[in-house]
Amino acid sequence: MQQQDLANHPIMRQVRRAIALNRSPGWHFCGNFFDVIFNKVQGVDAILTVPAAQHNLDSAGHLSVAMVAMLADMGLGNAVRASLDPASRLATVSINLQFNGVTCTGDIEAVGKGRGFVQGIGGLQGLSDCAITSNDQLICIGLGSFMIIPPPPGVELHPIPWIKAPAPVDPPLDVDSLNEKERWILQHAEQTIQTSQAKGEDFISHFLGFLPTPGERSAYCELINGPHISNRVGHFQGGIVLAFGMTTAEAALNKDWVMTGATASYISPGQGAKISARSVVLHQGRSTAVVKTEVFNVDGRQVLEVLTNHSRRA
Repeated sequence: MQQQDLANHPIMRQVRRAIALNRSPGWHFCGNFFDVIFNKVQGVDAILTVPAAQHNLDSAGHLSVAMVAMLADMGLGNAVRASLDPASRLATVSINLQFNGVTCTGDIEAVGKGRGFVQGIGGLQGLSDCAITSNDQLICIGLGSFMIIPPPPGVELHPIPWIKAPAPVDPPLDVDSLNEKERWILQHAEQTIQTSQAKGEDFISHFLGFLPTPGERSAYCELINGPHISNRVGHFQGGIVLAFGMTTAEAALNKDWVMTGATASYISPGQGAKISARSVVLHQGRSTAVVKTEVFNVDGRQVLEVLTNHSRRA
């Protein structure tokens, strides 16, 4: 693909828009790039939408399970944040998702509701639930718990800027003003478009790095940290970590199986240059299967443990 054609590619236009939006503090690049729309974050309610645009689609042309997982994390978290200071920092404690097998054939919407706070503990831990739909059909229901924690020393956190007002459709971006991280994102996106098109595969899996290697009743994947998937403090974004674990779990089974549930416990922040996921099939019967996935930092500390349920396709 010629450089001029690449610059005009719809995905590259979305990348440049997300870079421009990311210059407003309070959100992160991946949230701006996925084009998460905050329809409502108020009281105990959070309603978020992700469009079924080219940059978000899997190889089948649908919003992937990974995208649903990331929206669930954001919907559940913002339902807790809705009753707090808008700049509050949340650490995901646990998430449980149940899927009904309906395919995401259009935009997806998460309707989350805060369910109060855990009583009798030393910190502030919020609870929430959400329902995710596509074309008015239920896709997934979720439960989440989040610890409210202070920012790292020397880091000032800002509220998400697009909660009170919609994000600009076409914000200006002077390419000559790009900093090192922004140039890296732009180059990574260009290389990803070329690689994914050459292989006939979807953009988003290559862009994020969700490319697990299946083994014998197992799968393994490494994920490189970068400004395209980090959160406001430079850690792997929580929804990304969950989606990474779930994608690796799917690779431990063949295409005859569909994921129906995920129960995830967050153990420590995803920090450093990369994280790795190892999935092992614990059970594979005639109708159901269970996969255990562990995600680790490069220093060996465990980040996440997720058990996923799978059912054999009709």
